[in-house]
Amino acid sequence: MAAQATPETGKQILSMHRFKFTLALFSYLFALSTGAEISVTAIFNPPRVALGDKAQYVIEIKETDTSRKPEIESVTSLPIPQSGGLELTNGRTGTSQQTSIINGEREYSVTQQLIIDADAPRVGTFTLPSYVFQYKEQTLRAPSATLQVVERGADAGPTTDELIFLKTDAPDQLYIGQTTAIQLKLYISKNVRLSGLNSFDRNADGFTISELPDSQETSEIVNGRSYRVLNWTLTITPIQTGPQDLNFQFTVSASLPGQNNRSRDPLGGRGFGSSLFDDFFTRSERLTLNTEPTTVEVLALPTADEPASFTGAIGDFAMQVYTDRNQTQAGEPIMLSVEISGSGNFDRINGPTIPETADWRSYEPESNFQSRAAGNTLLGTKRFDYVMIPKQAGILEIPEIRFAYFEPETERYTQLSSPTIEIEVSPSGRPAAPSGPSTQTAQLPSSEILPLQQELTVEEALLTLDYRPSSSHQTSHWNSPRFWSINTVIAVGLVATGLVLRRKRRLKEDPTYADQQSAKQELRTTKAAAQKAKVAEDFYAQTQSAIRLAVTYRTGENHRTANIDTLCEAMLNTGISERAISQTRRLFATADALRFAGKESNSDLAKAKSELEGILKAL
Repeated sequence: MAAQATPETGKQILSMHRFKFTLALFSYLFALSTGAEISVTAIFNPPRVALGDKAQYVIEIKETDTSRKPEIESVTSLPIPQSGGLELTNGRTGTSQQTSIINGEREYSVTQQLIIDADAPRVGTFTLPSYVFQYKEQTLRAPSATLQVVERGADAGPTTDELIFLKTDAPDQLYIGQTTAIQLKLYISKNVRLSGLNSFDRNADGFTISELPDSQETSEIVNGRSYRVLNWTLTITPIQTGPQDLNFQFTVSASLPGQNNRSRDPLGGRGFGSSLFDDFFTRSERLTLNTEPTTVEVLALPTADEPASFTGAIGDFAMQVYTDRNQTQAGEPIMLSVEISGSGNFDRINGPTIPETADWRSYEPESNFQSRAAGNTLLGTKRFDYVMIPKQAGILEIPEIRFAYFEPETERYTQLSSPTIEIEVSPSGRPAAPSGPSTQTAQLPSSEILPLQQELTVEEALLTLDYRPSSSHQTSHWNSPRFWSINTVIAVGLVATGLVLRRKRRLKEDPTYADQQSAKQELRTTKAAAQKAKVAEDFYAQTQSAIRLAVTYRTGENHRTANIDTLCEAMLNTGISERAISQTRRLFATADALRFAGKESNSDLAKAKSELEGILKAL
């Protein structure tokens, strides 16, 4: 049965409508009184490019106020419509502030720019239509923007990818655990001025990779063009079987001829008012360079005919076994050395196992590696030194030593073995311990009798601790548990109070510390929101904020609005692992695809949450 409206119900509804109208009118009048205005522009910069050149899609949000300086609200998502396959990547933000005085009246303005790289797949006209988004609880509209992509003229200058690019000579196939050296090369055309290498990153989860060493400079000619080449030698070791991605990335600052001149015709001609000087006087650009996508097929080691002495050595090796002397006494140690020389994964080679025998006692060896060339860890000699102690006298044999390795070229195992080594062991020259108490000792007064001591071998002396019993003590308040409990509580209270007062004073006097603590508190909330997120859009928005806050807390510098390149550079400078940096880039790339290109995420949200947890722990 439907409920019937009463006069009281009608009055309540009318009162509610009046309240909403009054609230809306008050908000409108408040906005007019403050004089705040928000405008939005959207453009491609430049609006016309040749195929192969990049443009930037720039959204600018400008807020002006005559009474106070506006506060910026960070934009975390834009519903940008897709347009014909135009790829939008690497979103970052920038802000600026300005104060003007006109006829004695102050005007404050704050501008927030969202800059996104745009890459066109073909010739044509690409238009991003107008769309709306929320900013400070207002609905704003971004105007449409058009990018024209034309064919590159026959007399046009080289593209950016022809002026500066990154290459590597990674092999097509490796065995798991096989260490090999690769060359990473940065090619810089003669008319390009490189002003800085900002950051280095890699996408190689299936490999362990050595740290980036100092570069060596050479020169090469490629397709008739002369290049200055920076070379880095890296060693890679696959740790997972199957197809494994191996890609590298540099972020650099460089000045490219003609790339910054907006009057330059993308077809190759010069615009009105341009000159030859435009090719030389350019400003520095920040470029992200990637190697071509590379996949290495990682094979499992064969199990057939694998020797029992194989422990993971892969390469080509020789073995030499020797002792420091061929005579000793029972209980006196000698040194047994095993040298493994050649080329291969020395960092994964362990000392051969010494067979157990009733004649000898041996211990874990100490190792030492000597490279044949400075910085080359794949070519050299690794020596293992074993301490061998004979248990008895006689002609004793050190048993055969075996070492096996796998040769990738021949795809087979090779086992090396040494002959037995004879050592002449004479009886110990130390006097034997007395079998009973001497009569002289028995005749001494009881106060002068010393306990009998057995002479220790060198081995026993090294392994025996100097034990001395503690002297007796008298009972006093110093040994009272109650005394120590009370004083401990008082001491803990004083220390806690001092720490609280010290923290309050530091928060007040040290802005950097205060900002770090603020970032730490914000991080807890943001991290929890990311882990509770059920949809990808919410998770990735919180993920970017959480990583920025974590870097802010780690470095003491404000990175709340930093782009991915700045974040990765800060993480690299603070010693964060390359794996964590690579995962950070991958998460930000997925977030940008959701925010700016409208692409659906195919990634596993649980896996992404796990990666975020690992990154935050590293920070």
